[in-house]
Order: sequence, then structure tokens, then C-alpha cells
Amino acid sequence: MRRTATTGNAILGLLALRPSWSTSEITNQLRRNMRFFWPRAESRIYDEARALVGRGLARSTVTHTGLRPKTTYRITPAGRRHVQRWLATPPRPTSLECEPVLRILLGRLADPGDLHVAVQQVRDDANAVLDVGRRVAAEYARGTAPFQDDVAYRSLVFDFLTNHAMAMLAWADRADAALTAMASQGGDQAARAGQRRVATILDTYPPPR
Repeated sequence: MRRTATTGNAILGLLALRPSWSTSEITNQLRRNMRFFWPRAESRIYDEARALVGRGLARSTVTHTGLRPKTTYRITPAGRRHVQRWLATPPRPTSLECEPVLRILLGRLADPGDLHVAVQQVRDDANAVLDVGRRVAAEYARGTAPFQDDVAYRSLVFDFLTNHAMAMLAWADRADAALTAMASQGGDQAARAGQRRVATILDTYPPPR
């Protein structure tokens, strides 16, 4: 099986869920929730969709509304087989990319005010997830979501993203409080507080598997 980039597989998987998609519909779906756990997809929709067509995994049709072209994509039988084979392979490990946390890691070099700005970015990112979640979840709860037939699976994605966002908010509150306290602490006192913080968190760990 020739490897397809995961972004391509994400788009191909969407094509497998309904008869046809316009480029704008794919973009809206990615903005709706996938951007929170696969953010690279949106910027590469056009290239990836064309590549899928080139490989015979999807077909494209161009229509016009006035002078404006509209490209619609459909999955091919070969594309459906590819999706099934991809879903049967082990997924890549979960990864986390967070520049604000990188800046906290290098906090000894930074101005304290800039560190609070970094923490605020985490809070803003979490609230962005929850803002979308409120709208999308309300549709599923009413039974009117575009993918209502997939609510059993999408509820698990909602669970993951919501709890991740709530964890980010809780961390942001703790980080802001710690950074504020550090402003009046000496280096040794801040270090001792950091050690206590690590020990307290370690006590909450589940038993090793």
C-alpha cells in the first residue's frame, strides 16, 4: 500500500462519509472541528484533493455559477478501499505542539509579563475549542447536525476536545498563579515551590502499567 499523507487520508475519509463534497464544504468541516486536532489539513486542501484525484482515489467535477467555478469531489471505489486499508493500520503516536508552553520552558530568559501573555494564549486557544463545541454540540443534542448519523463517534471526539480544553484552562489558571507568586519570590524559594508542585502532581499519577 502506497502511503498517503495523513491530511490526504483525512480528506479521503470525509469523502467516504457522504456522496459528494465541494471544496468549501470540506474547508468548513475542517474549520468546524478537525482544525483542533489536525491543524495542517486546511491549508493543504486544494493540493491534497488534486493529488487524490491524480491517484484515482477521488473524482472531481467542475461546474459554474455564473463565472465562478465550483469543484465537487467524490470518492472512487479505489478510494474507499484505500480508506479501509489505512484505518486498519496502526495510527501514528499522539503529538503535542504548543509554542506558549515552549516559552514557559524557557521562562528564566523571558520577561514575566511576556510569560503571562503566553499563558493567555493557551487560555484563548482553549476557549476557541469550547466556543465551537457549544455550537456543534447543541446541533448534535437537538439531532440536527450535518453528521448526525455519526454522533456515536463524534461524541467521543467532542469528549476528547472538551476535556483537553478544560485541562488547558485549569493549567492556565495554575500557571498564572505560580508566575504571579514567583514575581515576589527569590530564586531558591521559587525552586522549592516548583519541587513541591512536581511532587504534588506526581502523587496524582495512576499506577504504572
